Amino acid sequence: MNITLNEQLKKLRKKKGNTQEDLANHLGITVQAVSKWERNEGYPDITLLPAVSAYYNVSIDELLGVGQAEREKKIEAYRERDTVLFREGKSTERVALLREALAEFPNEMRLVYDLMYALRAENGAENADEIIELGERILDESTDNHIRGGAIQSLAFTYQGKGDNKNAKKYAQMADTMWVSNEMLMMNLLEGEEAVKHCQGMLCSFWDMMYSVTNVITWQGGYGPEDAIKCRQFMLDCFKLLYPDENYGFYHCRVSDLYHRLGNNYMWLGQEDQMFDSFEKAAEHAVKYDTRGSGKYTAFMVNRLSYSVDEAVKDYTENDSALLLRDFKGEAYAAYHDHPRMKAVMEKLSEVAVF
Repeated sequence: MNITLNEQLKKLRKKKGNTQEDLANHLGITVQAVSKWERNEGYPDITLLPAVSAYYNVSIDELLGVGQAEREKKIEAYRERDTVLFREGKSTERVALLREALAEFPNEMRLVYDLMYALRAENGAENADEIIELGERILDESTDNHIRGGAIQSLAFTYQGKGDNKNAKKYAQMADTMWVSNEMLMMNLLEGEEAVKHCQGMLCSFWDMMYSVTNVITWQGGYGPEDAIKCRQFMLDCFKLLYPDENYGFYHCRVSDLYHRLGNNYMWLGQEDQMFDSFEKAAEHAVKYDTRGSGKYTAFMVNRLSYSVDEAVKDYTENDSALLLRDFKGEAYAAYHDHPRMKAVMEKLSEVAVF
């Protein structure tokens, strides 16, 4: 039997928000005795266990940590299955799985967190009220900073989706700034190769953030096609700066999206040659993204990093080639469906598209 009383006492005391002295006074014993229990230097007298468990409103088995390893194993099995479904874009199946998991472990905040995001992926608008309920429960009950941060993000986006910008901003303002993030703090604490690898990972994240920022600038700026082209080209130049060998790994999907948007801008301007050049690049990078395996980045500034085919998650079942092909087959591109260059693009995508 695996007894982890010391760890359980620490967790329960932190959750209740009390001190070792509070527990000692409740039991009529010395603070030193409680301190020894938490340092794993001794155990309470068996006659005290009912009083301790009652004080924290848990069973004696839970107090002793009996079965904790088995519980963790079951929870992780649920979460691993959820990750597989997430990679496959099966949002409805994720929701069903996580409801089953929470029926077994109703107070496990990791599962509450996972369900909140699964509901957003399934249908954020229809599930908004439940997402908000789950997010607020996390903020009330969880002390895990990662889970709390995810709840804040979800609440902000969900309220935004409901058209309630006041509450969306309220939660957004609760989030930490990027300057006090885990990534920024660890950058100054790590050393040697570990520090270099961490900072290279931050460069990848910063470039991905710039991609999102550039899109928002373009949308919110009311830019016409000419200015939108400048934004898209700026971001493509940024990606080429960080990945001059064009071994983009995961980020082939971002480059494909930028070329797709760039081609649309050229289409609105009636510049067909540039449009087809962009669409061909969009297809090329969509195919590279969908057929990538696992490997290493080779550009100098990111050459300590690896990428894996398992790192991507999504809320749709199609691959990127299928999504792009479906778009090109749409009415917006009807005038070009019979053009040889468009036919070649769609044929290239069809070879790897998964719907």
